[in-house]
Amino acid sequence: MFDSVKQSMYESFRPMLPLPLWQKLLALAIAFMVIVGVYFSLGWSPLQLEIEQQQAQTKVQQLKLIKNQRLAHNLPRKQREYAELEKQLKVALNMLPKKSQIPDLLESVSWAGKDSGLEFSSFKPGGEVTRQIYAEVPVTFNISGSFRQLLTFLKRVGEMPRIVDVNHLKLSVDRNGTDLSVSGQAVTYRFIEEQPEKTRAGGRR
Repeated sequence: MFDSVKQSMYESFRPMLPLPLWQKLLALAIAFMVIVGVYFSLGWSPLQLEIEQQQAQTKVQQLKLIKNQRLAHNLPRKQREYAELEKQLKVALNMLPKKSQIPDLLESVSWAGKDSGLEFSSFKPGGEVTRQIYAEVPVTFNISGSFRQLLTFLKRVGEMPRIVDVNHLKLSVDRNGTDLSVSGQAVTYRFIEEQPEKTRAGGRR
């Protein structure tokens, strides 16, 4: 077999034997370039393309790894922030009474005024105003007393564990110039409890 290959190569190069040396070298150079071109197109080029694809995939995986490492690094901080927000939410919700606690809270507001020496001529709860997760419970009132007694009342209301806002105050002085007549509104807020699933389903029926 080796002899046949050798004979075939000899026959292929036999026409070149009579040629001058420079033509032989030129022919060999052309043949070498053809062989290199065939190797590049059939072997090296697809291999290079595959290498580039693998490098691109490796880069994508590296970017994903870096992103995941950053997320893992920030996870403890995010967990602490979430725990702090959850704690603040619980504190805020504790400051919003439930519906069953509203009468006691309004009574506490009334007693705060009476203990301050004020006299109530009216104290009327109004209709609730529903917001997203809470409802406003307004109460209109008319009171009379001294300016010091009014300040004491406002101070006591502000120190209550529940949120109570006093606004829309209108003051007028009596004829003697000693007492004030005050009308205004106290607004407290209650948390809207979610109804049980059975109750909501029954309501839809």
